[in-house]
Amino acid sequence: MKSFLTLQSVEDVLAHLRSFKPCPEERTPLDEAVGRRLAQAFVAPADLPGFDRSTVDGYAVRARDVFGAQEGSPALLECVGDCPMGRAPDLTLEEGRTARILTGGMLPRGADCVVMVEYSRPAGKGMVELARTQAPGDNVILHDDDAAAGAELLPEGRRLRPEDIGLLAAFGVREVATRRPARVAILSTGDEVLPIEEEPRPGQVRDVNAHTLSALCREAGAHPFRAGLVRDDPEALREAVVRLAAEADIVAVSGGSSAGMRDHTVNVFTSLPGSELLTHGVSISPGKPFILARAPQGDRDVCLMGLPGHVTSALICARVFLVPLIERLQGCVRPEKNARVPARLLRSIASAQGRRDYIRVRLHPCETGEAAWNAEPVVKASGLMTGMCDADALLVCPENREGYAAGEIVGVEML
Repeated sequence: MKSFLTLQSVEDVLAHLRSFKPCPEERTPLDEAVGRRLAQAFVAPADLPGFDRSTVDGYAVRARDVFGAQEGSPALLECVGDCPMGRAPDLTLEEGRTARILTGGMLPRGADCVVMVEYSRPAGKGMVELARTQAPGDNVILHDDDAAAGAELLPEGRRLRPEDIGLLAAFGVREVATRRPARVAILSTGDEVLPIEEEPRPGQVRDVNAHTLSALCREAGAHPFRAGLVRDDPEALREAVVRLAAEADIVAVSGGSSAGMRDHTVNVFTSLPGSELLTHGVSISPGKPFILARAPQGDRDVCLMGLPGHVTSALICARVFLVPLIERLQGCVRPEKNARVPARLLRSIASAQGRRDYIRVRLHPCETGEAAWNAEPVVKASGLMTGMCDADALLVCPENREGYAAGEIVGVEML
């Protein structure tokens, strides 16, 4: 058996990933931009909403004209008209005057607040009684309350949400500067692996990794494509990697990443002209036989990633390393963290110092105590898919611990 190179820490590998340059910038139609990352910060080009508007149905007034008004002693004002919806009112409020206004209507000149219609009653001859004291700004959205011209509203690298799309639409933005989605080629290897549509014979398994990894990449915002299967043939593997490197930003090979005699991935990666082996082996469980390399392709670098063949190991390695790389390539400035919740561990678990363990746990509601959940470790081999399906979260045991005791409150990362 060939030995691994010196095992690297998870943080060392993540540092390598940060050395890859983001994908190029491109213009994206607004309605196709959700989930994409901004290539540039978005700065408000104008005030929003751009005019002072009412938040209620009622009467636009000057606050000084209703000072001290109350039910037993209302203010008596002359109603001089209505504030039309969708255009600027053609009137000015002078002392002792008011105008009817609807929610969203633009305040007339001179008005600085609105009295709700519930506190008004007609007094005849065009007069109205208002039985409510208001301060300047009451029941009003000012012209720059939503955004002031020149303010940075969305930072570079932000993954656009539906709310962000609405904000951009409010400014009339039709196209957004985003990072191109990362192209991820997913290649499976192994004589025992076959496409999912075929019936496996004894000793064969269906190609699960191609589909789980593709789904994970798509969830992260990338554009994955399944590149098929390659048998345990180094020349065939090299031909496939060379071909895929010409069109993808990431080539992810599952299987063939351990130190076994039939494993050719490392040799193939290092055989590419100008390539650099960054990692062969990482202090993580599951997923120790992880490979990371860089290969130049013209004016860009392609990331070559070797993932374990076991389904759980491959998926956990992809969550820990492939997803952060996708985020980096797509312009993520600050790495995103999975939601972490406190949970009470139901059973003690052991871990070897010097490696980071990712332990699958199933969550159960906890009626009392410091945590809302009980965490039950899922004990299944890394080659079993149901071990990941049964898990609701991952408990990360750091390198400096030998495990956790039953009853401890731990933070678990939601899947």
